[in-house]
Amino acid sequence: MKKILLLAFLSSSLVIGQKIKIEKSHLIIPPKQIVKIDYPLYKGYNVKIWNKSKFDIDVSAHDRNTDSLSKAFGLKKNSSVQLYINKGMYIQFKNRFLTSLKVEYSLQKKSSINKKATKTLTTQRAFYLENNTAQILSLLIPGVISPNLNPFSRSGVNLPNGQKIYLKMKNKKLLILSVTDSISHGARIDLATLINKALSNEKQQ
Repeated sequence: MKKILLLAFLSSSLVIGQKIKIEKSHLIIPPKQIVKIDYPLYKGYNVKIWNKSKFDIDVSAHDRNTDSLSKAFGLKKNSSVQLYINKGMYIQFKNRFLTSLKVEYSLQKKSSINKKATKTLTTQRAFYLENNTAQILSLLIPGVISPNLNPFSRSGVNLPNGQKIYLKMKNKKLLILSVTDSISHGARIDLATLINKALSNEKQQ
């Protein structure tokens, strides 16, 4: 059974003049464990992550209040990535292996980010995908995650407008939803209904 360790940092910054910097942090993810990193007093920040391990590690960003998923990806061994964490989000590291993994990261508060590099964010929609069937449904959310929803379960997501969601089938993928403003925050969307509608539309084409 996985244990989840939450590390919340309230004030670990080093102030130099008007710039706010944080030294590189070192983190060990125990075997088969999940570690959450949260900076609740930050209004958003850039983070650079280095995977110093011999195996890949799962990295994701979640909403602090709903735990809904905003972004997820696998960070390859001996590689690095830089991403922006919005206000109200936390980072999660997941170790799927039987050996400890080592991660290093450094971050910078939003106030010190170069304005020229700041881009307008696409509107996000936070909602739930529900699998009310007796089957496992394999989904594909390009650029985010490819989740498998167990029977009679639901998964919270936080996706930008325009994001497409597909059902993975044997020899193809079926588009079942495109995120728009019509989806209200906190909505519960029945996947079986989406799939039946998509299959019906496909037959009519």
